[in-house]
Amino acid sequence: MPTNDTLIRGLCPQPRQVQLTEGQFPLPSVLTWTGPDEVINAVTILTERLAPALDVVRATSHTDDVSLTVIVDPALEAEGYRIDIDAQVRITAGSPSGARWAVQTLLQLLTPWVYGPGPLALKHLCLPKGVIVDAPHHSWRGAHLDVSRHFMPTSFIMNFLDVLAVHKLNRLHLHLTDDQGWRLPVPGWPRLTTVGAWRPGTVRGHQPPPDDNGCDDVAEHDHIPHGGAYTVDQLRAIDERAQLLGITVVPEVDLPGHTESVVAAYPELGCGAPISHPRTAFGVSEHHINLTDAALGFCRDVLDAVMEIFPNSPIHIGGDECPGKEWFGHKPTRTRLAELGITTPHQAQAWFERQICGHVVAAGRQVIAWDEVLEAGAPEEVTVMVWRDADDIARAAAAGHDVIAAPARHTYLDHGMETGPQAPVTIDAPMTMNDVAGLHDVLAAVNSPHLLGGQFQLWTEYLCTPAQVEDAAFPRGTSIAEQLWTGNPARPLSELEAQTRRLTAMGVNWHR
Repeated sequence: MPTNDTLIRGLCPQPRQVQLTEGQFPLPSVLTWTGPDEVINAVTILTERLAPALDVVRATSHTDDVSLTVIVDPALEAEGYRIDIDAQVRITAGSPSGARWAVQTLLQLLTPWVYGPGPLALKHLCLPKGVIVDAPHHSWRGAHLDVSRHFMPTSFIMNFLDVLAVHKLNRLHLHLTDDQGWRLPVPGWPRLTTVGAWRPGTVRGHQPPPDDNGCDDVAEHDHIPHGGAYTVDQLRAIDERAQLLGITVVPEVDLPGHTESVVAAYPELGCGAPISHPRTAFGVSEHHINLTDAALGFCRDVLDAVMEIFPNSPIHIGGDECPGKEWFGHKPTRTRLAELGITTPHQAQAWFERQICGHVVAAGRQVIAWDEVLEAGAPEEVTVMVWRDADDIARAAAAGHDVIAAPARHTYLDHGMETGPQAPVTIDAPMTMNDVAGLHDVLAAVNSPHLLGGQFQLWTEYLCTPAQVEDAAFPRGTSIAEQLWTGNPARPLSELEAQTRRLTAMGVNWHR
């Protein structure tokens, strides 16, 4: 059995208070529990992890010998919890989410192999006696996953959710659409997934600079078709698993830019550029949807479909990297903009965002957009996700917007960890553990209740497989998760060894 000091250092994220004493609580072969129905999901997580060694059974009467008691006390912080371990285990949580995080902490007090498929030796499953009190510093603790540039199978996303939960991350930002592929079924628009989901190839190596005509394609791609789309049932299953784990899926449909896949499927929604398939290159495209009534109707249909599939989620509408020059060369759009007195692309996008945001807000949903929406004045109800300039976090908060920190300099984990002839091709490199540790200073510099928290990003232009995504994500994402939970500076990699052992047990291809 590891020493108490070793167990404490191995907890990740580090709890606020840990006091372990002498003695142990051996887990019984049948672990009985009692608590309200609202904590069943938390106990389900415990049951899944301990199944190779023992059974977890709900007590049927007050006379049962109860090993675990779970209580919800709203007087605690919403995601906070307290664990008391003595003759039994007692969890007091501020909410069902707090109970879930308490279970994750309990599991971390056991061997890392509880996170694997088993088998487990019951005689070695002992909890140390003591008290743990904890709660998160930030309410938004997220991971972004781009499944548009390279399609990721449903099974991987399910496993990824489990890994996020071990880190007490509570948001999965799922980037579902982009120039290179559309992954979301929308009723009435079947070509989105039969045409818009498939590209004939992918650029070889690094993205070449665009030519003077804003060329959005490359002739010298690899000629290997790539694509895929999720079914409604698959997306609902992802959402259901996320909810069980205490994670909210945040679906993103990028509008009005990053929509070449849409124009390939439905050319009438574009501005006249001859696009016959999703983009084979990366970078910023000059080509996107127009601003006609038909295009706006399409956008509303898409948002309605997303809101139906993810009934409890904020909706991310993108809003980034849309040059907008095409609008002024597209006669129907140009006529509309002239009638509105709009003369610049920023003004045109601001008008578009007001139409789209209004639709989402009218449905009673939180709406999120990238920080480009600040350039011509974002609707006041928009939560701004800042990726470009960290100074925009404070700027957006001062303007009254709720803000999520996603600064590229510290959170874009698609940037490689090293350079050199043996390093993989990535957008940029290096981004080290010291670089991601800089997120703490960015967050600490913003003193505003509008700062919700932050997240790390995994764009998949050059992350082609689940294994490559995992290699990019961890342990750098482990450091970010702990910074978001604790509000403290990052710990050195040497102090995250226990967490990397858990990742190994889960079969995660973390970067050694």
